[in-house]
Formats: sequence, structure tokens, C-alpha cells
Amino acid sequence: MCALPAFQLADREGQLRSLQDWPDQALIVNFWATWCAPCRREIPLLQQLQRDHSGEGFQVIGIAVDFRDKVLAYADEMQIDYPLLIGEQEALDAAAAFGVTTIGLPFTVFSDRRGQIVTAHLGELTAAEANLILDAVRRVDAGETTPADARIVLEAALAALPEPEPTEE
Repeated sequence: MCALPAFQLADREGQLRSLQDWPDQALIVNFWATWCAPCRREIPLLQQLQRDHSGEGFQVIGIAVDFRDKVLAYADEMQIDYPLLIGEQEALDAAAAFGVTTIGLPFTVFSDRRGQIVTAHLGELTAAEANLILDAVRRVDAGETTPADARIVLEAALAALPEPEPTEE
């Protein structure tokens, strides 16, 4: 893993945006779809992360791999308060730019403020996992560790977490 890839997708207003439009921010880039149950369950956590950590320089960006009209309706219903980039094949191409050949949703990439990828998480994110990952990103941003070393420590820390309780939908 290295730097965030360059690509553009339309935002909620139809304007083309790229991840580089949020300079000097540690990004939480979440690939999701309206038809994906784990994605829908994860959105309140992402909204909480945005509210709790935006003041520290973290920015959640949702990348919807879905039909624009469905995304806009669902985003309004859920009152999603972080930026959304929307595309069908274009969003799949964006995931491929991260080196993902077969995408499973949800899929979340965490970068430091310099746009270096610290880690990627496949599957529904839990609060405990998010806290560990954000702490690792903070250490990278503070110059205490490198993204590569942070990934090694994170792998062990995440593996030590208890399994989350299964959820139903």
C-alpha cells in the first residue's frame, strides 16, 4: 500500500471530486452500496466518526458503488453528513485503483494526512476496530511510526479484539 490513488467521481451535487480535494486530512474512505446490509449498518458509526474526529483532521468520504438516484434518496433518508462520491462502474474502477481486484462491501481505506494509505479494512467496521485504526493513523501523523510499521502493529491488535456479536437485518 502506498499513496491514495487519483480518480474523480461525482459528488451529491454532480461535481467531479477527487480524494485530493481534502488536503492535509486523514481520510476514512468507505466503499458502500444501498443494497448492502453491512454497509447500511455501518453508516451510523461513520457518521459518529465524522462528528467525533473531524476536529482532529479526520474526514470520512463515502464512495457509493450504486445508482445515483438510490444513493441520493438513501443519503437523505439517513441524513448522511459526510461527503459522498457516487458511481457505478466508475466507483468499481476507483476501488481497482486501490489495488482491489474483487471488491467486497463495505471496504474502508484509512490514510494519513499526507495521503499515504495506513490500512484497509474489508467488512463491516466496528467501533473498537475504528478506534485502533484511528490511533494508528494518529501515530503515523505524529511521526511516531511509518504506515508500514503501523500496519504490522494494527494486524496484531485487530486480531486480538473479541469477535463482534452477529447482527441481523
